[in-house]
Amino acid sequence: MTAFGPNIYQFPEGQIIAFVLVLLRISAFFVAWPVFGTTLVPTPVKILLSICVALMMFPVIHFQNLTQLQVSEDIILLALREVAVGLSMGFMMRMFFFAVSIAGEITSTSIGLASGQMFNPSLGSQSTAVEQFQLALATLFFLSINGHHLFISGLGQSFELVPVSGASLNYQSFAAMATTVQKVSLMGLKMCAPVLIAVLLTNLSMGVVGRAVPQINVLVTSLPVTISVGIGVMFVSIPLVLAEMNGLLDVMATEFFKMLRVL
Repeated sequence: MTAFGPNIYQFPEGQIIAFVLVLLRISAFFVAWPVFGTTLVPTPVKILLSICVALMMFPVIHFQNLTQLQVSEDIILLALREVAVGLSMGFMMRMFFFAVSIAGEITSTSIGLASGQMFNPSLGSQSTAVEQFQLALATLFFLSINGHHLFISGLGQSFELVPVSGASLNYQSFAAMATTVQKVSLMGLKMCAPVLIAVLLTNLSMGVVGRAVPQINVLVTSLPVTISVGIGVMFVSIPLVLAEMNGLLDVMATEFFKMLRVL
């Protein structure tokens, strides 16, 4: 105990500020990213996880202007910059689940189950049963292929691509998120395309049956038929949906690191 003496608590001011900035970026990242950033995970767990990851990453991060970090009027801008970078990275990760949510919402509407809304704790809003099923499937797929490891490693590389001590930030990179939203919407539509096609063919068939046999009440009969066909095609096309999720995850990883290089 006496070998260390009181000097163990005498950290330079720049290191303390740098650690706080690293903690802010990691905390914002864990708040915004999916799976562990949902309301299902208690806030103390998120805080503890952020502190543990910051303690592990801080010793291996290379700082450029560590001695120039000091308490000044620029410290607030640096803190806001780190929070913005962390939230942007977490938001890019959440895009993967937004695409799955779009696919589930369109599927529910097409087969007639959109009226059954339930609270979804992962998004903090009302969603359909089909959407929750596909989000649970996407979460299991995301964890099974170690997608969280990929993006945590990207979080570590972000400190090299976007240094903590830098005061500049390229805000034009945030405009590229509009293109990413377009890609996410398109891939979400691709995920639900088999169900949409099956429902369209079913409705056309029921329309032909209704014209051929007027005694059949098509409005009443088509609802259970559409639901049965839609759910059946949805389960049959699960391998195709998983393959599309794999491609979506690759796109999100590419956009994630592209954004880091531009910031």
